[in-house]
Amino acid sequence: MRALALPAPISLRRLTLTASLMRRLILVCGIALYATLAITSLHHMAAVFDEGAQFPAGYTYWTFGDFRLNPEHPPLVKLLAAAPLLFMNVTVHPENAAWLQGRQWEFGRLFLYSWNDGDKLLFWGRLTVVFLGCLLAAAVFGWARRLMGLAGASLALLLCALSPDILAHGRLVTFDVGITLFIFLTVVAFERLTERATWTRMLWAGLALGAAFATKESAVSLVPILLVLSAWVVMVREPMVLDLGSRAPTVLAARRDRVRYLALFLLVMGAIALVVIWTVYGFQARLQPHSSLQGMWGMIWPTTPALASATSWVKRWGLLPEAYLYGLLMVFQHNTRGNVFLMGHVAAGGFSYFYPVAFLVKTPVPLIVLAAMSLLLRRLRPLPLRAKGFLWLPVLIYLGLVLTRHVQNGHRHLLPIYPFLFVAAGRTAAGAAGRSWSKPATLLMMGLASWYAFGTLRVFPNYLAYFNEAAGGPRKGYRELVDSDLDWGQDLEALKVYMDANHIRRIKLSYFGSADPGYYGIDYDLLPSYRLGNPRTWSVQPGDLVAVSATQLQGIYVPPEDQNLMEEFRKREPLAKIGYSIFIYRADFALSHP
Repeated sequence: MRALALPAPISLRRLTLTASLMRRLILVCGIALYATLAITSLHHMAAVFDEGAQFPAGYTYWTFGDFRLNPEHPPLVKLLAAAPLLFMNVTVHPENAAWLQGRQWEFGRLFLYSWNDGDKLLFWGRLTVVFLGCLLAAAVFGWARRLMGLAGASLALLLCALSPDILAHGRLVTFDVGITLFIFLTVVAFERLTERATWTRMLWAGLALGAAFATKESAVSLVPILLVLSAWVVMVREPMVLDLGSRAPTVLAARRDRVRYLALFLLVMGAIALVVIWTVYGFQARLQPHSSLQGMWGMIWPTTPALASATSWVKRWGLLPEAYLYGLLMVFQHNTRGNVFLMGHVAAGGFSYFYPVAFLVKTPVPLIVLAAMSLLLRRLRPLPLRAKGFLWLPVLIYLGLVLTRHVQNGHRHLLPIYPFLFVAAGRTAAGAAGRSWSKPATLLMMGLASWYAFGTLRVFPNYLAYFNEAAGGPRKGYRELVDSDLDWGQDLEALKVYMDANHIRRIKLSYFGSADPGYYGIDYDLLPSYRLGNPRTWSVQPGDLVAVSATQLQGIYVPPEDQNLMEEFRKREPLAKIGYSIFIYRADFALSHP
């Protein structure tokens, strides 16, 4: 009688391959989800306010090797976004006065809307930033998997891919997602370096640090973050291994040894970062190669003797590219309080509670709950003390620095804390997978994740206008925050669609943004508008159709003599809301200026 053949036991190797395939599949699906939502929402979106200056500047860096435009911000993201334009037929007129005199806003308007097809150029530039968002999602997944396994990493990836804040800014040629990515990568790379130090890990940490400093000046927050994390590594008892190749790996147990090597790591990372900065500027020392604009220094030169002396010394010895030094000084010079809108009020000096409120109304409620659960609940997968420090200390330090900022022009400045919150929230899924949770608690976690996904998908494609349910959602968001939190000038094309659908030939327009309404075929009479200008004379008569940007409506940048016009509109309900950012009114009053 023939023996019955039993199935061979599944080999450990096959299990490993299956787990590896599952990890890759989850990662690819998460990145594909993010990319799909970001790219499909790019269409029909005008240039947002900052893109009008920053994106064209990036192209001039490539073509002219000249940093006269938008020098207040480092060039890395601008260069990356403008790189696809090098393979396209792009027109630029260097003889134009806007270029010769360094008038970045005027040059940007001509570049996008007179000399070229602005929407086409912006689409390709924005794809580069979408790619940076994909890298951020991958980095969140990788670090979360290392700390808490596949279940926790999967939830962290979902939270990142469906984050309305990451989606909103991860498709624009601005710096917010770029600096978020590079700050996060620097912390993750430093965590790996201080666990087991190798030359390769030191190189990656230095490159990430350099990329952060070459993206935005807020990278200076990494200085206290890395110093505090170094002190944390010295204090905790978990091992720190030195594996620099000259001899067998060594465990550094003595605190004195750890301090010495951590100082060395930071110095090497700083040197690598300096090389990255110089590389991004093409090793060009001068602000621009001609002398015609050297008078720009007079506008931002420090008045404090000590700072002026230090600036002269750095400039004389060429330690930093002049354009980078100029940007640092310009940010320092303009770190002042202007008009700020919050919860129905405009304050000339800002609000001490601006960023806490912005966080509470712009962050999805499920993310707040999941992050709080991971911090407060004990029945979760335990994290080593060292890992807890790297997870939460950057959040606390960065928040502390942001709360001291004088500039309060957007929740986007909080974006660098979110990758850490995604990873922290992933611990709830790790707890459920490890069966340390009860069934009701697991169902609660799954319900929160579903709520999170629904809230993001519901606001598609207007991620910039996302407000959570506690704030009344996007329809009521203009009562809480405006500017880059809701209205950055993105809905001009949607306004044209509305006009065509309702057979509106001409409209009166009060617009906040840098895009050109005429480019989209909008026939309009200009009312007070930020960046388009404030006309000397204007008139609104009964029966007029008026389109008002939400930022203009709240009067932040409206001159005092024109505030009465916005007060009249605030008393009335709009006929329609275009993308949550442009309101349509039928005037029932007469008002003019002068």
